[in-house]
Amino acid sequence: MNYHHDNHLPGAKAMESQSILNMKMFIMRMPQHEYIHNEKILPLKMSCFRMKQFPETRKKSIHLENHNEKTKEHILYSFFVHFKLPIFVLIIIKFQLMKALTLKRTAKVLFLAFFSVFLAACSKNPEVIYINGKIYTLDKNNTIVEAIAVHDGRILASGKSGELTEKYKDAKVIDLKGKTVVPGFIDAEANLMEFSKQLSLLDLRNARSVEEILNIVRERVKTSKPDEWIGGFGWDELKLSEKDLESLNHTLLDGISTQHNIYLVNALGNTTWVNKKVLDAAKVTKDTPDPENGAIGFDDNNNPSGLFYEAAQELVINILPQPSEQEVMSNITRGINELFKYGITEINDANITEQGLSVYKKMVDDNKFPIRLYAMIPGNGPMFEKYISSGPENYKDRINIKCFSLEYDGYFETQDAAMNDDYTEEPKRMTPFNDEFDIKEMTKKANERDFQVSIKTVGDRALTQTLNAIESVNKEVKSKAGRTRLEYLEFVNQQDLQRIKQMEIIPSIRPEVTLADKLLVNEMIKPENAQNLGLWSALFKQNNMIISGTDFPYHTINPLVVMYYLSTGLSADTAANRLTNNTAQKLSVLDALRSFTVYSAFASFAEDVKGTLENDKFADMVVLSEDIVSSDPAVLLKTKILMTIVRGEVVYENKSPGAFLFK
Repeated sequence: MNYHHDNHLPGAKAMESQSILNMKMFIMRMPQHEYIHNEKILPLKMSCFRMKQFPETRKKSIHLENHNEKTKEHILYSFFVHFKLPIFVLIIIKFQLMKALTLKRTAKVLFLAFFSVFLAACSKNPEVIYINGKIYTLDKNNTIVEAIAVHDGRILASGKSGELTEKYKDAKVIDLKGKTVVPGFIDAEANLMEFSKQLSLLDLRNARSVEEILNIVRERVKTSKPDEWIGGFGWDELKLSEKDLESLNHTLLDGISTQHNIYLVNALGNTTWVNKKVLDAAKVTKDTPDPENGAIGFDDNNNPSGLFYEAAQELVINILPQPSEQEVMSNITRGINELFKYGITEINDANITEQGLSVYKKMVDDNKFPIRLYAMIPGNGPMFEKYISSGPENYKDRINIKCFSLEYDGYFETQDAAMNDDYTEEPKRMTPFNDEFDIKEMTKKANERDFQVSIKTVGDRALTQTLNAIESVNKEVKSKAGRTRLEYLEFVNQQDLQRIKQMEIIPSIRPEVTLADKLLVNEMIKPENAQNLGLWSALFKQNNMIISGTDFPYHTINPLVVMYYLSTGLSADTAANRLTNNTAQKLSVLDALRSFTVYSAFASFAEDVKGTLENDKFADMVVLSEDIVSSDPAVLLKTKILMTIVRGEVVYENKSPGAFLFK
C-alpha cells in the first residue's frame, strides 16, 4: 500500500457527482444474465460543460415483456433510488418501462433520466459562501483558494471570491478577512464520554504541588452543601515533588472537609485519591483485599491511605451517584461544544460502551450530535459479538462503526508497556492485557466481517507479537477492510519497521506521550531502547502516512499543540528540551497537519467525505488566527481557533478580545 503524502490515496475516487457514481455502481450491479442479455453498457460521464452518450452497442433487445409487473416495478424503483431522479423523470421511465422496451428505446429513456440529473446538478445554489480566505484545501495539488460555496452541508464550488459571489448572488456571504482556513481536525484517539464527564470536575491539570490541589478543592467546598460529591481530575505525579507524593493520604483531604465526598483522579486516569468519607462509603478497611488487576493503597500502619490504583478504582466508581440519561446527554453536548473550540470535527473513540453508543444514537436522532464519531468497538465481549453478527454500521452519517480494537499493553511510564528488555525496577516484566491468542481471535472474525483492526502496541515486544498474530491470521483469512492500525506506536525496532510497511499497517502515534517517555527511558530500562523510541519520520517516510491523536482527556486536547510537538520534536517545556528531544524524527508542519486531516480521514474510511476541502465533501473547516503552513512551527503555539465550521454551519466562534476576526 503506497500512501503518498500528496493525498493521492488508494481508493480515492475522481471528483464526479455522487449521482454519476451511484449510476455506475447500479449498472455494474445489474443482474445482466436476466435483463441485459450480454449487452455491454459503459458508464456515462457528465459535467456542466459536456456530456457523452453510451457507445454503440449491438441491437439486441432487453425483453422486458417477458417479465411480470412486479419485476418491472423493481427495476423502476432501483433506478429511482440509485440515481436519485426527480419525480417527473420517474413518471417518464414508468410510462416507458411498463412497455416492452428495446435497447435503443431504453437508452433514450435513460438519456432523459441522466439529462435531468445533469440539469439538477447544474441548478444547485449554495446557502452560504465563505470568501476572502487563504483556504488550504490539502488536495493532491495542495491547492489554495479564496472562497468556498456550501450547499446542503457539502462543498459545491471553490475558487475566487468574486467569481463565486457573482455566480451565486442569493447566497449568504461570510467574509474570512484574509484568515487561514484548513480542513476540520480528526483526532485519531479520544474518549468523548469520559471527557464530557470531567467537564463538571475540578480541573487539577495545572497544579504543581499538593497545596495547589488542596486550595482548588477548598474553594469548591465553600460553595457545596454537606454530603455532596466533589470530584477533580488531572493531578499529575510528574509535576509533584517526591515529598508531595509521599504525603498523599486521605487525612489531607479530611483536613478540608469530612462532610463532603471528595475524590480526585490523576491525569492518566489510573489513580484515584479520596477522603475518609469516601473510604467509609466504599466499605474499604485494612482487611479489604486487592481486586484483580488493581491495588488499594495502605499506610505504614496497614490502614487504607485513600489511594486506589488501576482496577481498584472501581470500588469508588461503583458508589458514585449515577447521572440521569438527560444529564449524560447534557454533559456530552457540553463536551462536543468544547471540542469545537479546538477545531475538532471528528473523533476516533476506542472507549465505546453499549450504553454510551445508545446515548450517542439518541442524540443523533434528536439532531443534537453535530460531530462525527468513528466508533472503535472493544474486540471482545457482548458488543463485539453483536457486531460480528450484524456487520459494520453507518448510523445516519454521524456514527461509523467499522473497527474492532484491543490493547496489547499500556503506558510506558507506568511500566505497562510490553518490552523485550526488563524494567530496572519491579514489576520488571509486563503481562499483556490481551495476548496473541486474543488478537488472533479478534482479527480472524474482523477479517471475515469487513471490519478494520486496531491494536494498541506501545512496547517493542507488544509490536512484534501483534505483527506476528496479524500476519498469521491474514495468511488464513485475508482482510476485507484492510487499513489495519497500530495505536500508540512508540518503541519500534528496524525489523518491525520494515514489517509495518510490508503489511500495509497505518502507524498511529501520540507525540506528547512519546516526548514525556523520552525523559524516562534511560532510567526505567536499558538506555539502548531510546534509539527505537519515537521513529515518527522513519514511519512516515516508508508508509507515506501517519496519524496523530491527542488522547484527550488524559493528555493535551489541542491538535495545534500536538502538531507543534510533531513538527519540531520539542515539548512546550524548555527545561525538558534541554534534557532530551526528538528533533531527528520531526515532520513538516504540512505533514503534521495532514496527520490530523487527510491521513486520519483515510484511516477511518472517510476520505470520500472528509480530510480535504474539495467539491462534494463535507464543509468541515477551521478558521485560524495564523498561517500555520507557511510560518515557523513555533507559530502553532500561539495560533487561536477563530471559527469551527461543520457541514457549512458555524458551530463555534471565538469572541474573545484577542480574536479580532468578527468584530
